[in-house]
Amino acid sequence: MPSLANKSQSIRRLCLRILISCAGAAAASVYVLLIAAWITAAVHVVLYVREAPPLDPARVKMFETTYIYDAADNKLMQLHEAQNRVYVGLDQIPLHVQQAFIAFEDRRFFEHGGFDLEGSLRALMANLHHREITQGASTITQQLARNIYLPLETSFKRKIQEIWLAIQMEQRYSKQEILEMYLNLIYFGNGAYGVEAAAQLYFNKSISEVTLAEAAMLAGLISSPNHFNPHYSSAAALRQCRKVLKVMFELGYITPAQYRFTHRYACTPAPPPEPEYPHPYYLDYIIHHALPDILLSLPHIHSREEAYKAIYTGGLRVYTTLQTPLQEVVEQVLDSDALYPQTLYIDLEKLNRAIRDGEFSPDRVESFLDPENGIPQPQSALVLADPQSGAVLALGGGRNYRKGGNELLRYLSLRQPGSAIKPLVVYAPAFEEGIISGAASLLVDAPLTVNGWRPRNYDGSFRGKVTVRQALAFSLNLPAVRLFQELTPPVGTGYAEDMGISTFTPVDTDILSTAIGGVTYGVSAYDMAQAYCVLANAGVKNDLFVIRRIENRAGEIIYEHEGAPKRILSPQTAFLVNHILLDVVQYSTATGLRSNRPIAAKTGTTDQAKDIYLVAYTPNLVAVFWIGYDEPELGGIPRGWHYAAAFVREVLNEAFKELPVMEFEPPEGIGRYRVCKESGDLANEYCAEAKTAISDYFFDSRAPHRVCSVHTRPLKEDDGGDDD
Repeated sequence: MPSLANKSQSIRRLCLRILISCAGAAAASVYVLLIAAWITAAVHVVLYVREAPPLDPARVKMFETTYIYDAADNKLMQLHEAQNRVYVGLDQIPLHVQQAFIAFEDRRFFEHGGFDLEGSLRALMANLHHREITQGASTITQQLARNIYLPLETSFKRKIQEIWLAIQMEQRYSKQEILEMYLNLIYFGNGAYGVEAAAQLYFNKSISEVTLAEAAMLAGLISSPNHFNPHYSSAAALRQCRKVLKVMFELGYITPAQYRFTHRYACTPAPPPEPEYPHPYYLDYIIHHALPDILLSLPHIHSREEAYKAIYTGGLRVYTTLQTPLQEVVEQVLDSDALYPQTLYIDLEKLNRAIRDGEFSPDRVESFLDPENGIPQPQSALVLADPQSGAVLALGGGRNYRKGGNELLRYLSLRQPGSAIKPLVVYAPAFEEGIISGAASLLVDAPLTVNGWRPRNYDGSFRGKVTVRQALAFSLNLPAVRLFQELTPPVGTGYAEDMGISTFTPVDTDILSTAIGGVTYGVSAYDMAQAYCVLANAGVKNDLFVIRRIENRAGEIIYEHEGAPKRILSPQTAFLVNHILLDVVQYSTATGLRSNRPIAAKTGTTDQAKDIYLVAYTPNLVAVFWIGYDEPELGGIPRGWHYAAAFVREVLNEAFKELPVMEFEPPEGIGRYRVCKESGDLANEYCAEAKTAISDYFFDSRAPHRVCSVHTRPLKEDDGGDDD
């Protein structure tokens, strides 16, 4: 009988055989999985390579400057003209510049065939050791292939295609050709592409003149043009520069003496240049609003970053609607200190902090003055547009434009419109909805209380019965509120939104104070121009636009504005509002605009005159002007309508020199009717005797048809009567 010890030994041997068997099976499974993974990876690599774009020499283009043209096709500007790429041959680039980039970006550049496995592994180990990215894993050729052929994305697919294209490029081009293309293509921040533009931007010299330390700073910059930008962070740029010098020393490109000297003294970049381009308040809108939005609508642009890359590197030709002579007039007028009630140079940042902390009062304005760096106050904005096409002819965003200090596009700022909103939310919708029939329809100007709110007229008086013409031309609040109440806020604001006002909130579409300009966040001058263009164009809306077409570098049209006119109001409604607003210039708050041609206008003044709007228009031109303080806490502008008219008059006088005189002609369906301003019915002979008979325009289909029953007998000698 076997002993207990022998049994134990047998069991151990059996267990060992089982373990060995299981291990073998597991190992086999691992091998199978690894082989499957390698096969899957290989299939993906093959597929990615097959999908890679072809190596097309025609795509290696260095001329990528974008040009912007005005309405007459005159070249306005070359984007960042002083910083655009200037192609230089490799023989013009000093050896120490070439060595700086090779040392920091691809030290085995002259040894590999496009992809450097050894370099990638070394970079990985170095980055793991330092716990930061100290070495790049892409060769110079890979970077060149990526920038020329591949989209802006991070993926395994793009990396495989990048390597494949780099290997092909190495077979097609010499190392010198690749290095030359690379040094002329790479981006250095601030719109500078290529070493020549970068040298001019950061050191105010040609690349042939840069020192060793300057070359090192440029080489260190490209891995992150924002983070290591000497104009943004000189300390970070200097640290990166010294890293490049250390690598150059380790590779033997510079001597110990050169390393010690340059490491100690490094270099000082030139100050950032001031932006020099004309008409900045217009071009800023083109570059940072209209153009990116259009490019994002194209199928090959997928992000705002790609849109900006196309703007600054795509060699686009952008044709705008800018009327250069008008823009120059607008800038000159808005910059004229003599037209403002006063000029205070305010440190707005300091002021805003004080307001936020509750430490500001109007009698302490002197403590916020900064004559050297302050922003002049009050400010202004102006939009000029052609209502017949929607073309924006000129844009004024304020006075004393200064990049980084005063570049606010104030025609996009939201400010309270005051009574300038009434034609849009009250009178045009009320005509359209049939609530009022003509300019002499009667409204009530009497006290009104709604949920504790008591609106009042600007002069605090009440006039009883008034015509629509009187109520609108003289901007009476109580008739407007009553009419808006009957119309209902959702209907009134709905029309205004269709016309172009885009900033109403749910509160605005529900309360009566919207009728007299009580808009939660305010409206922009740009939106006001869009809305009033509908009135000026007989009720038809043409979307405002600033870009006519865009061409790529090959001259192919990639975008062209196509107008899509849309009727918002009937021509009868538009005419009635326009004809009434002619009276604002003749008799009311815009008499300063009287001219040899008919001009319709509407002013808007908020409580304490903190915002002043003036809209002036003809059938072929709309001008929307705003004046006020950037920070409303600074106060208001008494008699603001007087100052507004002075600004707009100066601009219109020049604009009208090139525009034919056009009238607001009554359309079919509109006629003049003689009515009694007491009864609202057709006037009879006794109304004329009582001097209550007036003649004005009505919808033919809705004109009064009853004869006045108030005046039915001759006046006695002592009877009185009003004369209109």
